[in-house]
Amino acid sequence: MAGDTVYADIKIDRTFSLENSSSLQKSDSHHHGIFLKVGCAMILTLFVAVIVLSILIIQLKYARHNAVENESEEKFCTGKNKSETITSTVSFNFSTAHKSCPSKAWKLHGGKCYWIAEDKKSWDESKNDCAMKNSHLLMIRDFIDMSFLWQYLNTSVFYWIGLSIPPGRQSWTWVDNKPFDTHLFSVEEKRITRSTKCAQVSRRRVANQNCEQNDQWICQL
Repeated sequence: MAGDTVYADIKIDRTFSLENSSSLQKSDSHHHGIFLKVGCAMILTLFVAVIVLSILIIQLKYARHNAVENESEEKFCTGKNKSETITSTVSFNFSTAHKSCPSKAWKLHGGKCYWIAEDKKSWDESKNDCAMKNSHLLMIRDFIDMSFLWQYLNTSVFYWIGLSIPPGRQSWTWVDNKPFDTHLFSVEEKRITRSTKCAQVSRRRVANQNCEQNDQWICQL
């Protein structure tokens, strides 16, 4: 009788131990699963945060770049800090323009060719001279042309350009018959008469002048 009691006690104790061990294993497995999920969630959150931060940094750099360009263009148009403006605002595209000029007399600037006359002629004579050189009078269309003026022209000397008011018209027109864009620069106009319909340019300004007056001129390719 006593032996039976001892055997039952041992059997119960072993069963209890097995049940406790199984419960502990299940608890450990449950906690391990929770930690694994939390760790994955933290890694995913960190990865998303890195991506968002990278996007914000790129956008900030882009915004600063645009702000610098806009400020430089404004300085160029108002004539402030000329040397710095030319460097920051003019983008030379050599792949789509001339890579060489007809001769050393021509100046290569920003992929375009310019020729500055040393003698003086009327506007029509200057226009014909450029045509004989398979070119045309200077047409100021972009910041490359503007920077050429700042770099090469004498401050006080005026040169004929390809801008005039043709007979029968009232607005400025380029030699290729395209209208003049007043957003790029303005023409300083004196009192207009029938013979005062041609434009000249110096390093600082563009002004109208009597077309019959003899002055230097600029041809462009």
